[in-house]
Amino acid sequence: SSLVNLLLRFWDYEGGTIHIGGRDLREMSGDEARGLLAVVPQHTHLFNATIRDNLYLANPDASDDELIAACQQAQLHDFIQSLPQGYDTLVGENGLLLSGGERQRLAIARAILKDAPIFVLDEATSQLDAVTEERLMQSLAPFMAGRTTVVITHRPAGLAGADQVIRLTAR
Repeated sequence: SSLVNLLLRFWDYEGGTIHIGGRDLREMSGDEARGLLAVVPQHTHLFNATIRDNLYLANPDASDDELIAACQQAQLHDFIQSLPQGYDTLVGENGLLLSGGERQRLAIARAILKDAPIFVLDEATSQLDAVTEERLMQSLAPFMAGRTTVVITHRPAGLAGADQVIRLTAR
């Protein structure tokens, strides 16, 4: 989404300002801005590696307990435990050995491990059924508490606990 590309400093903007923590985003380096955000995109990139290796991208120093806790919060741990090689299971090129919902929940677990002050969910539950999405959002509530969370969605289920909702419409 355009907003995510602006926040991550992949794109620059000509009009207006974006402030994070009282600082103009343009005053931050790309790396500094990206360090403040944990983004879960609609189409996440996974490497042809293990589940564990894909999680370590967010936090290479994470302990096994931290990996498990993040996956439990992302509603993915039980699925991983059902796999013959658990966290050492290969996900295939771009995660194609996982379903779309499993890939999205793995990306959410990765964002939890990053533990950034700003959490951005960009259509991050679009591949989940309504019941799983609701359970996931309830599970994420403690993680989202106390941090800025931006939920970009076409589905209203993820907005239940929002302090503010901004609707964008095409002209």
